[in-house]
Amino acid sequence: MLKNQIIFLFSFSLLFSHPVVKNLDIDKFMGRWYVFSLIPNWIESGATNSYDEYTLNKDGTIGITYKAIKNGKERTVKQKGTIVDKKNPAVWEIQFTKPWVPFFKAPYEVILLEDNYEYMVVGYPDNSFGWIMTRSTKMELSLYNNILNTLEKDFGYNKNDFERVLHNNN
Repeated sequence: MLKNQIIFLFSFSLLFSHPVVKNLDIDKFMGRWYVFSLIPNWIESGATNSYDEYTLNKDGTIGITYKAIKNGKERTVKQKGTIVDKKNPAVWEIQFTKPWVPFFKAPYEVILLEDNYEYMVVGYPDNSFGWIMTRSTKMELSLYNNILNTLEKDFGYNKNDFERVLHNNN
């Protein structure tokens, strides 16, 4: 039953798509990105100090390590990203690795990216997920509000769905 629900949600999400950034430099994109704000989901809800570490693998896939503190314990989730179209590296498919659900793939779309790669937004085709990510754990409130307004105006997100992530160790 759960498998069918996941397949349905993924299939439904393919009906929608956001415009994505152009000319993403995949090498420059690699490294640590802190989760600054997100639409809460079952994995990340209530987590603090969360970040993704992206590594370009020799086979062209992207190794993704998500780390956070949740319920007082460090959590690590390993994933693998595959660039869907080599001409447009802003669109990936993400696959969880064991012990999660290795057969399930989810879309990953970089819909906003600051010119110097200081912040970015990962969107989800049906707006049920979204992440504002930064290279540091801090961001000016005015910039954050501008990003939220852009997400609402240009991408159809509800800015009130996003919640900031607490980072204790700046």
